[in-house]
Amino acid sequence: MASLQPLLSSRWIAALILFCALQASFLLWLSERHHAEALQAVKFKQYALSASESVQQRLNAYRQILKGVEQLYISSQFVSAEEFRLYVEDFTQSTEYNSLNALGFIKYIHLHHPETFNDLEVPVQKLLKQLEFVKGENEVAPVLYVEPRNDANREVLLKNAFLDAQLRADLLEAGDGDRLVMSRHSADSRDIQPYKNYIFNAPVYRGKAEANTVDRRSRLNGWVFLRFDVNTMLAEALHPVEQRLIHFDVFDMGEEEGQVPLYHSGGDDGANVHDSAAAWSSVYTLNVNGQVWRLQARSTAAFESATDYQDANDRGILGVVVSLLLAGVVQFAVMRHRTRHTLEQYSQALSSSEQRWKLAMESTGDGVWDWNVSESKVVFSERWQKLLGFSSQELAHKPAAWHQRIHADDAAAVTELQQQVLEGAREQYAVEYRLLCQDGSWKWVFDRGRVLMHDEHGKPTRILGTLADISKIKQSEEVVWQYANVDTLTGLPNRRLFFDRLDQALQAIKVTNQKLAIVFLDLDRFKEVNDAQGHDQGDKLLLQAGKRLAGCVGNKDLVARLGGDEFVLMLSEATASYVEALAQRVIDALSQPFQLDETHAYVSASLGIAIFPDDAANKEDLMKCVDQAMYASKQKGGNCFTYFTPRMQQNAEQRMRLSHDLRQAISNEEFFLEYQPVVNLQTNLVVKAEALLRWQHPVKGLIPPMDFVCIAEDNLLIVPIGEWVFQTAIEQCRQWRQSLHPMFQMAINKSPVQFATEHRKQDDWLSKVSNGYYEGNMVVVEITERLLLDGHSQISERLSQYRQAGVQVALDDFGTGYSALSYLKKFPIDYVKIDRSFVRELGVSGEDEALCRAIIVMAHSLGMQVIAEGIENQRQLSLLQEMGCDFGQGYYFSPPLRPDAFIRWHQEWHQKSGVLSRRR
Repeated sequence: MASLQPLLSSRWIAALILFCALQASFLLWLSERHHAEALQAVKFKQYALSASESVQQRLNAYRQILKGVEQLYISSQFVSAEEFRLYVEDFTQSTEYNSLNALGFIKYIHLHHPETFNDLEVPVQKLLKQLEFVKGENEVAPVLYVEPRNDANREVLLKNAFLDAQLRADLLEAGDGDRLVMSRHSADSRDIQPYKNYIFNAPVYRGKAEANTVDRRSRLNGWVFLRFDVNTMLAEALHPVEQRLIHFDVFDMGEEEGQVPLYHSGGDDGANVHDSAAAWSSVYTLNVNGQVWRLQARSTAAFESATDYQDANDRGILGVVVSLLLAGVVQFAVMRHRTRHTLEQYSQALSSSEQRWKLAMESTGDGVWDWNVSESKVVFSERWQKLLGFSSQELAHKPAAWHQRIHADDAAAVTELQQQVLEGAREQYAVEYRLLCQDGSWKWVFDRGRVLMHDEHGKPTRILGTLADISKIKQSEEVVWQYANVDTLTGLPNRRLFFDRLDQALQAIKVTNQKLAIVFLDLDRFKEVNDAQGHDQGDKLLLQAGKRLAGCVGNKDLVARLGGDEFVLMLSEATASYVEALAQRVIDALSQPFQLDETHAYVSASLGIAIFPDDAANKEDLMKCVDQAMYASKQKGGNCFTYFTPRMQQNAEQRMRLSHDLRQAISNEEFFLEYQPVVNLQTNLVVKAEALLRWQHPVKGLIPPMDFVCIAEDNLLIVPIGEWVFQTAIEQCRQWRQSLHPMFQMAINKSPVQFATEHRKQDDWLSKVSNGYYEGNMVVVEITERLLLDGHSQISERLSQYRQAGVQVALDDFGTGYSALSYLKKFPIDYVKIDRSFVRELGVSGEDEALCRAIIVMAHSLGMQVIAEGIENQRQLSLLQEMGCDFGQGYYFSPPLRPDAFIRWHQEWHQKSGVLSRRR
């Protein structure tokens, strides 16, 4: 060692250390640059994949538009030009679909089959005079409708699509196969360039499409088509990604024509503007209804120059600084060696003050321990032993006697700290852990230790410390923690603990690059149960719901209650199969009846699902996404789960605007009522009508009830709106009793939310009936099966009050929900309304005919009358009359009408039916 002293003290040792450290820093800098380039390559692939998906989404949007037009023809066998224009106007005028340049209808006519042209608005011979077709041909396909009516589209009107052989083949392929076919040709291919415009063709049939090709051809009504500018469509889809400095080429890989360019970033000409070498490129193949497109992405020089080398440069600078510091430390170590001998002289002085220090620590009330490392002996003070319930000299003065009493969960951490002290890595430590007392209980202690003496090698030979009892402090901390982090009702983690665990999980995911699924759920109809049966019963339901949810998840998943009837699940596995299976288990578990004190309650759950980091980049956005997905499940009727989509953000903003506008709608008199006649199917007499709410928005026009009623229910605005509906409808009924029929009745729909708030009101419309303001038999209250699910005595009592007041009750949409014979027997119901979904297929579906017949027989046997909804044709009417159905309503008789129009219709109907004389 003596011969090394001159070497260690020389300057060139520090210089050598500095050189080696700088070399290592340079290699690290190169590695970080390669890593930055790899990250930029990953970004490129993500952007290119996003562009491919954007093109597919745009094409899917056009397919959905065409599907909607196809549904228009399915719902009504004949569609006029005006109806067609009104239906497609939103799409053709929308700025969201700039590349869409035509929506139209091509009629299929077979000259030997009159059923193919009987529904034409003009005689077929007159139409043929305007058509260009090959003599001897029996099949023609004129373009009857096309929107918008610009110059280019007017040229296509009344053109025979079958004159183009390829277009004819595409159309017949679509019709015979009952599927959507994309074509590069149009009805007038001379005016519209192939490959500039593409056309989606979808067949529509008279009635239901048959299974084989021959039957489909015989029932073929025509085709609806959508034409779009492929270059504009691709520009719309790819522009957001192009802003990230990536260029694209798109080609149609036609079998005969070969590779045809469809789109070039930065220009519409056919030049190969992207032939220059690129650092990164990707090719994606898109299957577009049997046709193959190739999307080629290339990075630009600007994108490549955006590679972030900041971390590499920072690490390089840090390496230089660390190298300099390391050389300085080496030099300092040499200097320290010279002074070590001087420091050892002070250790003798330290021993003389040892006893004074131990006495001072004992005076604090803590136990003191003295560990002689070289002899493996620990001396415990009397106070130390009393803390654990031992008498003096009862405990062996060995480290093992101490360490064996440390709780298993704490032993590893304590051992590691003490080992670091023994190895000289640290001079002192402080730690909290549990020790086993003599009576078998566990006590929390705070242990502090400090090295008192070292040997000649710097290793500790003596360690001194104290032990304090902190059990009461820990108990207080546990109580505070429980109140702060655990829901007091269900025992589940609360909002605070959930978000704390979510923060931890998101931080871990950033390291592991895994995914996390969040499932947010809200109990459907819980507010009705809570309002109708009381908060104590609602709390019991929430407690049972929490237990069921805890039983649905795995050990690594988390269930928490955020508040009210809102729960959230955090799933460690985000695969679709796992998430969807768990979501279905939750739906099944919560749809089972809940046992309360005196009855059962039925609720369901609306679930929203969002995936991190696919749907959001941070906690706040993730919770917004999952909340919007949950609301989408609510909109579907509940008892289901929905994944988040970007479209939901737009819907959420629209709901907020509608909610705000709803609050002004009553005072601004934006609501009005329409009335649909209810016809006695045996006498043709019309003495009933159903009042239907409409909203004429000053900006957005007529808003369908399905778009605002659920919002009104959520905000309790349905209560004042419902009062307005009743006042308006009952006043109209009073007038019609004087002018149309003395026993005229008005059917008024009533929301379950109105029932939940009725019992808290001092003055409602039923009290006005009781006080003689209105006649009770003027009103038929229409309720849904959803209301009867609660089974609470207040519901039954309220329905009985209706009957006592002369108000009749109709069960709406019977057969679509939780229909049960027990409901009809238990509650005072006067009418059963067969849902339109059963009436629609009468004469076509034997199952629906059997169900309707069974409902009518069952209702009559219970003393109830039956009303059929959605009657659209004579076939349905005749079958219902033959079954003995009492009443019917639907567009076959009349659509909903304003009051003046209803009076005119009523007079015309009775004059035509000849029932006025019978009434007199």
